[in-house]
Order: sequence, then structure tokens, then C-alpha cells
Amino acid sequence: MTKKRTAVVLLSMIMLLSLLLAACGGGGGDALKGTWEGLRDSTGITFKFDGKGGCDTEDEYGIKDTGTYTIVDDSTVKIKMSYWDNEIAYNYSISGDKLVMDSDEPLRPAYDLTKTK
Repeated sequence: MTKKRTAVVLLSMIMLLSLLLAACGGGGGDALKGTWEGLRDSTGITFKFDGKGGCDTEDEYGIKDTGTYTIVDDSTVKIKMSYWDNEIAYNYSISGDKLVMDSDEPLRPAYDLTKTK
């Protein structure tokens, strides 16, 4: 009888843990996934992060670019666009539907974006 009770308790704990992880989004979601519109310094821009490491941009002049991104941690993302010479590490913060990205590298633009999709 004790083995059966232990098995039921263990199974209940596993099910509870699974529900908690599902409610929290699994702990590994892509916070950047979606379409973000706003400003690159003073120029309008749209970023689209696909949630799989790919991204696209288009600015207000119709200039488009494609690239990749890697989320390093909850405040750093590395982005490499095809027009850029190197991958750039950006500090990012998300508050509600607002995304702010800036780089410690001099002369790199800052982004102030709002999630649209």
C-alpha cells in the first residue's frame, strides 16, 4: 500500500509541476517574438522577430534587411543583419508592449519600439 501511495503522490507532484510550467510559459519563451514598430534614433523602423532566430527590418524609406538574432539572457540580444559588418550585442528591456534596445558600442542606433502583433 505504501508503494502505491508514493506513486500517486509522485505522479501528482509531476502533474502540478507541469501545470505550473505551462502557466509560466515554460520558462523559455522568446520575449522578442512579434512585430515591433517605432524609432531608430529619429527614423521610423519595423522589426519582425520570428521566434526562431530570424528577423527582418524595414525603415520608413522602404529599406529592408534580413538577419538573425540570439537571445543571450533576459537583457541581452545579439543581432546580425545582412547589411551590418558584425553581429551587435544590444541591451534590451520590455515593459508591457514597449521594447527598448541600445548598444554599448559607440555610434550604434538605439531603438524605441511598440509591439503591434
